[in-house]
Order: sequence, then C-alpha cells, then structure tokens
Amino acid sequence: MMVSTRRGIQRLFYSKCSIKVLVILTISTFSICVFLHGRMGRTEVNEIVGEFPIGIEIRNHLCPSGQVLRSSLVNKLGRYPSQQRHMTIGMTSISRPNGANYLLKTIQSLLDKMNDADKKRTFIVVFLADFDKVLKANAALDLLKFFGKEIQEDLLHVIETSPQFYPDLSNLKLKYGDSQDRRRWRSKQNLDFAFLMCYSRNLSTYYLHIEDDVNASPSLIPKMDEFISSQKGYWPMLDISAMGHVAKVYQAKDLENVASYFYLMYDEMPVDWLIWYWRMIKGTGNVHLVVPAASLFQHKGLRSSLKEKEWRRNTSYDRYFDLYDHKYNGLNPAAEVSSSIASNLGSPQDAYRGGSGYFWGKTVHTNDHVTVKFDQAVNVEKVFVDTGSNLAVNDWLKFGVLQANFESEKPRSTWSWPGTNAESCGDFVTVGSFVEGKANFTLTDSPKMKCLRIVVTQSQNEWLFLREIDVWEKT
Repeated sequence: MMVSTRRGIQRLFYSKCSIKVLVILTISTFSICVFLHGRMGRTEVNEIVGEFPIGIEIRNHLCPSGQVLRSSLVNKLGRYPSQQRHMTIGMTSISRPNGANYLLKTIQSLLDKMNDADKKRTFIVVFLADFDKVLKANAALDLLKFFGKEIQEDLLHVIETSPQFYPDLSNLKLKYGDSQDRRRWRSKQNLDFAFLMCYSRNLSTYYLHIEDDVNASPSLIPKMDEFISSQKGYWPMLDISAMGHVAKVYQAKDLENVASYFYLMYDEMPVDWLIWYWRMIKGTGNVHLVVPAASLFQHKGLRSSLKEKEWRRNTSYDRYFDLYDHKYNGLNPAAEVSSSIASNLGSPQDAYRGGSGYFWGKTVHTNDHVTVKFDQAVNVEKVFVDTGSNLAVNDWLKFGVLQANFESEKPRSTWSWPGTNAESCGDFVTVGSFVEGKANFTLTDSPKMKCLRIVVTQSQNEWLFLREIDVWEKT
C-alpha cells in the first residue's frame, strides 16, 4: 500500500505539463483540466485508445486523490477525519530565517477563543510546508508536545506533502521586478495553499484560511457564523480580516476549484492578486471586500518566511479588530442608552446591548453625546469604548472624552439635553480620553456609577460609527 500510494503521488505530482491549460467558462464554476501522466514534466505516449492516449485523466480539479490525502505520507499527526464538521481552519507554516515562530501562539489563540461546543464542530489543519525534513520534524514535535490532547481529540491535524507535489521552482519568469528568491517564495506559497485546500475540501461546510501569525477574536466561531448567515445569495469568499490574505472564509464546495486555480497559476502573481481575479470570475457583481464591522483576526507577525521581507512595525495591523466579546455576549449591566446625534443606521442602544449591532450617527458637533444611564447604580471595574469600522473607516471619534456620574455626586443641571436620559444624571467627571477612536479606563476604589457618557469635544466632518461600549462590573 505504501509503495502504490507513493507511485500515485509521483504520477500526479510529476504531471505538471510545460504548457499550462486553463479553460474558464464565463461565470462558470467548472474548469476543465486535462493533464498527461509522466515524469519530470514530459509525457511520451505511444498507445492510442480512440482519440485519447492511454494515461490521460479528465477531472474538474487538480487535487491529489483521496487515497493520497488519507495516507500516512500526508497525515503526520492525527488521522484523516472520517466525519464532516461545520468549520475547518487551515494554515500553512514555514520556518522563518531568523527563527521567529508564531505558530504555537496562533493555535493557542484559536483554542482560547473557542468553547467546548465550538471545538466539536471544528477542525484545525496545519500544513508544515518546509522542504527541509529536519525543520518539519522539529515543528511536528513542538505541536505534539504542546497540543497532544487536541490531536488525540481529533481537533488538530498536522500534515505535510512530498516535494514532488511542486513543479520546478528554480527558473521562474521575471515579473514585477521581484528577486529570484521572492518569485520562488510567492510561487511556492500559492502551491502550499493549493495543497492545503485540496486536503480540506471534504472536511466541513466552510473553510477558514488564516496565516500562522495571527490573534483570534473572542467568541470566534459564533461571530463568524453570524457573519456568514447575514450574507445574501451566493458568495465566493468572505474577508474575516480586512488585511491581505490574513483570514478568508470559503465554502468548502469551492475549494477544489480555487486550489486548481492556484496550482495552474502559481508562478503568475502573488496570492493576494490571484484570489482577487478568482473572486471576480466567480462573483456576479463588482469585486469588493466583504468584511464584518470589525475584523475577527489581528495580524501580529514582524518576520516573514521570506528573508528579505521583514518589518519594523506591523504593516498588516488591522485598526478595527474585534478585541472583546463582552458586549457581544450581552454581559453589560442593564441600562438605557440615548444620544443627541441623529442616526444614519442603528440606535445608540445597539452599540451597548448583546450581539454585533452598532450605532452609526451623522452630523457630529461639539458637546454631542452618547449617554448610558444604568437601571441601578453599578460597581464598575472597567470600561472600553470603540469607534470606527471596516464599514466606515474614517468615522471614528477624533476628539472626545469619557465621563462618569457617581452615586455621591449631587444632581445639577450643568449638562442636560431635553429628550435624552442625560437630564437626570447630574454632574459628570472626566475619567478618560479618546485616542485613535478608542477609550479605555479601569477603576479601583470609587463609588457606584449611575451614568456613563461619551462627549464630543470638537466638531468633525466625518460621521460617528459607535461600534461597541463595554462595561465590566466588579465581582
């Protein structure tokens, strides 16, 4: 069985012809890929059966066979799953030249942001894509050491493939002024993605592809499910992060198609560009990002697997990252929320109560406010307010403060707006300022809080997208 499987890999992986053929029918999801079996990219066929030479195989994808994908040559830690689940989270991982390693923290972040029910509905697949066997073996040992329980529970799967899967990467066409190392790196990355998608194509309903150096948002799976459910009609891809290829959701039924596309076009352009054209072909309208109000993954890596690609700062930092799930899970104390700002979409209450709602207000002027009046005075430990969104990237609060009214303060009429709940709150004290659209403060010893208020200290031309108000009570 081992010998026959290895030969199967060789027949498939050496079948990359020197002339690539891709037939894409307009708005069609079916690509006809005809390839000849042989060795080293050449095919010598002497026998003819009807119109086709012996050995020709006609399929609608270029993925390895199920026998290959289920073999021990591919599955290094954990067995190939026998039952489908809801979501597969896949990532490729390559060692970095300077030794930086983000993989373990990325996996731990995923695990920390999922509850037991989420884990039973999810597979995590890590493709160790180094050519160096020692590097792959060391990475596998680390994964087994830190995540042996998750491997045993069929949650985490670690895979690799033979170098024979890859075409010749030594003589790639010169494009975009890229160095030979960069051309090789981006071409191999396309092929890595193709193999991982081939492996994952039958594992679940949805497939989430992430980079190996990211941090996940709390309540990740429920937030993704809600975002997926909110889509109307067919979608080829969703952008769970607004940055590059940090995190993309696909429908698993499309994985054979996109994997074959990556494999055929591997040396043409970087994956970020390739996937844009694939989305344009598969979609039915204008190509644009399909993002949630806040990204569910934050890129954190400063070192790439490409030696020449290194940053002093995180250039893929996502400004609108969904940092908490406190408000999302409905954990804020009961309160009435009002505002002097006219609504474009949503209500002030939507930015406070459970779920992913928000308040998008317009015409923001000095002394405008959003006021939270608690049903009962609250022992507050921490407050976090976030403005701006992937849906309105410029609509964050430029100048503002956070103020509170405590139980010991005597009511006055210094700040009162007819028609809002601020009339009955009394005097406020400033407890924090907004920096880059965010306000965050922690209380130690203080009286109970009756009201909390966001105050605009300077008019702005942009509207205000109030995405989230989080209030933690002392326990």
